[in-house]
Amino acid sequence: MITFRPNSNVTKLVLLTTQRSGSTYVRLWLNSHPNVRCHSEIFYREYPAADGFKAYCEANRVRRLLYHTLGKRKWSRSPYNFVIKWLVERFLHNLYRNPKFSAPWTDMTTDAWVEYQPREDGGQEKVVGFQLMYDQLARYSPLQKWAAEPDVSIIHLIRENAVKLLISRIVAKKTGAYQFARKKGPRPKVYLDPTETISELNRIVGLREKMRKKFSNNPYLEITYERFFSEYPVESERVFAFLGIPKAEMEFPAFLKKLNPNSLEDLVENYDEIAAALRGTPYEQFL
Repeated sequence: MITFRPNSNVTKLVLLTTQRSGSTYVRLWLNSHPNVRCHSEIFYREYPAADGFKAYCEANRVRRLLYHTLGKRKWSRSPYNFVIKWLVERFLHNLYRNPKFSAPWTDMTTDAWVEYQPREDGGQEKVVGFQLMYDQLARYSPLQKWAAEPDVSIIHLIRENAVKLLISRIVAKKTGAYQFARKKGPRPKVYLDPTETISELNRIVGLREKMRKKFSNNPYLEITYERFFSEYPVESERVFAFLGIPKAEMEFPAFLKKLNPNSLEDLVENYDEIAAALRGTPYEQFL
């Protein structure tokens, strides 16, 4: 068995996105390439797997004390929190340089995905990265500075249809099913307040634009949920070229399934009211 040896010249990658944008599919797809190691939401505060920032901090008594004392949401946002800065930098160093760092999970159909997975691979890693949600980036000030460095490549995954993105979030929260359905049967319909819906759609689009500007000096590639799946061969080649890796036969994980129907009328209880509210706005095109 060949033990993996890290390459000091790997490309640092961030798969930047927001919830319900298809990022788990894309992350696992990237990770299936022989020259790519792509972790999941390792800076999500409740992320339970062994490759996460929380697990790294809790694996050592001193780091655990520092994390639970100064790592709370209020403190971790401060640019003057040098303890969290040190923890984040050490964690990222381990992510890229420690050959014993846990491998990314590839399947979540059993509880084993949260456990330590040894990195054993005969391939040469050229790209190492992880999923990063907008809100996770906002919670760690030192991570924001690190991600904006010009040696970090950004793949910005967006879902153009902001209406479906919002509804997908609401349905997932209501059902507790985020990656695959826990119960068979029709998906529950949701009621949307028209005023709150427009406000939330504006927030989603505003954050998207903010991220575009924030990383304008990075190596940057924008892909969309819609085009990536509908025009896959062309879109995959754009990703390969951006990362400087050879084309490869790659597959999407079979255990992840599309949860919601395509028709908004099948998901929104007061569809006619929402359709009327969105007429004349930039979101009318998504009805």
